[in-house]
Amino acid sequence: MPHIANMADTLHKNVDPLVAAGIVSFAFVYAHPFMDGNGRLSRFLFHRTLAQSGQMETPTAGKMLLPVSVAMKRHESEYLRALQSFSTPARNLWDVRWINQEQFDFKLNGSGTPYRYWDATDAVRFSLQMTKEALREDLQAEVNTLVRYDAIYRKVDAVYDVRNSDLSLLIRSCLQNSGKVSKNRRKQFSATVPEPVFDAIEQAWTETN
Repeated sequence: MPHIANMADTLHKNVDPLVAAGIVSFAFVYAHPFMDGNGRLSRFLFHRTLAQSGQMETPTAGKMLLPVSVAMKRHESEYLRALQSFSTPARNLWDVRWINQEQFDFKLNGSGTPYRYWDATDAVRFSLQMTKEALREDLQAEVNTLVRYDAIYRKVDAVYDVRNSDLSLLIRSCLQNSGKVSKNRRKQFSATVPEPVFDAIEQAWTETN
C-alpha cells in the first residue's frame, strides 16, 4: 500500500493526468486492502489524482469536479471486464488449496512478471472512455439542470415573495420529479408557501422544457 500511496501522489507529475488517474484507481482496486468500500475509494482516488494535477482548475471557476464516477457506475459490466483483463489471467497463475476454515495454501505457477509489469491498457482505456462520457453527457446534463433551475427561480421569484431556501428546495424537488411538486412537498410547505407558488413552479418548468 505505501507504494500505491506514493504513486497516487507522484504519478501525475510524469504521466498524463488522465492516464495516471486510471492507473492509480485500478491499482488500488487490485490491492483491495479493505473488506468493503474499495470500489468507492478507487473512484475517489481517480478524482483526487486529477485534482492534484491541477488540470481541473480554471481561473474563473476554481477547482472543478468531473463526474467520472457517475459514468463508471452506469457501466458496471464494462468496468468488470476492465478489471478482469488483469485479474483473470493473474488468477490462473495460482494454485489455491483450502486447508481449513481460515487457512489457504497459495502457490504461484510461473514468474511474477505480470505483477511487476502490469499491462494497464484496458484499465486506462475504460477510464478515458468514462471521462469522455462524463464530460459530454453528465457534466452537460448538470449544466443544463443549473441553467433551468436559475430560469425557474427567476420566473417565480419575480412574482412571489417566498423564502429563498424554501423556493430553492421546491424547485430542486420539481426538477427531480419530472416537473411536479409532489403532494408531500405541498403539504410540507403549506404553512409558509402560498398554494399558487407550487403551480407557478410547475408552469415555469414546462416553459423551460
